[in-house]
Amino acid sequence: MNTLGNIFKTLGKVILHILILVLIPLDLMMININETLALVLTVCWIVLVNLVGIILRKKKEKKSGKTGIILFGCLDVIIILFMFVASFCNFYWNSECYRKTNWNDDSGNSTLTREQAIKDYEFALHYLNKIHPVTYNGLPADMQAQADKVRNDLESAESITGCELSRELESIFSMLGDGHSEVEEWYETPHYMKHIYEHKKAGDTAIGINGIMYTDMLKQYSNRVSYETTDYGIRMLKNRTSTIEGLRYLGIDTTSEIIYNYQTEAGKYVDEVVTAEDFIIYDEYIAYEESVTGDDLDGSDSDEDSEKDFVRYEIDEELSLAIFTLDDCEYNQHFRDVVAEMFEEVHSKNIQNIAVDLRNNPGGSSRVGDEFINYLDVDTVKNWASELRCGPFYFNIDSKVKQNQKKGYSFDGNVYIITSVFTYSSAMDFAMMIQDNGLGKVVGEPSGNLPASYGEVASFKLPESGLYMQLSSCKWHRVDETKEGLQIIPDIPCDPDDAIDVIKNEIGE
Repeated sequence: MNTLGNIFKTLGKVILHILILVLIPLDLMMININETLALVLTVCWIVLVNLVGIILRKKKEKKSGKTGIILFGCLDVIIILFMFVASFCNFYWNSECYRKTNWNDDSGNSTLTREQAIKDYEFALHYLNKIHPVTYNGLPADMQAQADKVRNDLESAESITGCELSRELESIFSMLGDGHSEVEEWYETPHYMKHIYEHKKAGDTAIGINGIMYTDMLKQYSNRVSYETTDYGIRMLKNRTSTIEGLRYLGIDTTSEIIYNYQTEAGKYVDEVVTAEDFIIYDEYIAYEESVTGDDLDGSDSDEDSEKDFVRYEIDEELSLAIFTLDDCEYNQHFRDVVAEMFEEVHSKNIQNIAVDLRNNPGGSSRVGDEFINYLDVDTVKNWASELRCGPFYFNIDSKVKQNQKKGYSFDGNVYIITSVFTYSSAMDFAMMIQDNGLGKVVGEPSGNLPASYGEVASFKLPESGLYMQLSSCKWHRVDETKEGLQIIPDIPCDPDDAIDVIKNEIGE
């Protein structure tokens, strides 16, 4: 009985010592805690627990054995080191990655005092310096100069809007050359230019604003968007110029007429002249475009369109073609079930070709590509090298040739990956793994970001403005080192909208 009592006492002491580690889940899932404060609190807690233990032992006039003192001393050191790693070396510390965060607030329209803006600036710069591989040895000289300029601008302002603060911070982040690292404002009710869908339906291509082509605008506003490829940078500008809030963010005058420049399918140039009154909230935009075009844009007349699954497939037995569509790299049980079901049907029907449609996939988990490859008839797969930043530590991780974890019947037919400028991040990695390992062909247009780029992001909410910020913690290299620095260049280049037909023609030939 005495032995059992001693065990419970020892267990109680251990729990008391490690209780301070509750700060870790508290930070990751609920509130922000400064890294230094977390470490100081840990040390103070350890000292306090030991002091209380000494006082209680003196009152009972008992002495602890040397073994117990040594063991608990070692435990305390481990606890302090663990807290250091969890806070200073963890790029998710103070992030929103594990929190249920509402990003639908009106951060772009918020107004901040000088003090609030500087507090957000310091928060952003702190994590930029802590997390991103580029800043491991401090901000590069040109970025430091821009950061100093931004701070001076903020200190001289009486107040600043969330939109303006986002633009100021983005002028620093955009210098990273990293499409994953950015600062962005959100709007509760953004206002859309009401004629956008009409032009899209007519096949018109947006080419500029107020007579300035998007390619020239990208040079002019390159410090206001984060991108790696020109096509993706232009896409970001088109997204911005689709709303009046985005136009104001770029600094385009919205108090007078705004001219949207289009080119028709026939090559004719047409202009759409609008004013601020032509920008309407989303519901009104949908209603207006439906009244003009007669189309059902909200999906109310089509349950099939409104309930489209992010992962789906269809099989054309006549062409011996399975078309596997993945709109999001979400690695979950449903995804795994659909992949397994497709390959089972491909085997039973002796399908010889699979087209993977990644045209509208912004990324997510790279494990989706690994899962797909598991069903291919290949023994080994080469992975990419990387450089991982963990606060004060930097790790170089070599590329590896790994054994393929084969599943199913090992498909040995033809694989085609369809890409576009909207194929981004892990979706781009999917295409790279297939192309660089010689497992299939890429069809369409170059991807939106580079294989040799940054990723493994942590997202943050700036404490005063609520602005959205995300930062990369890792630098990836290309699987095929001879193509380092290049985009995913299609083996069969074509308009992504025509890719399915191009693949069918390829199969027919």
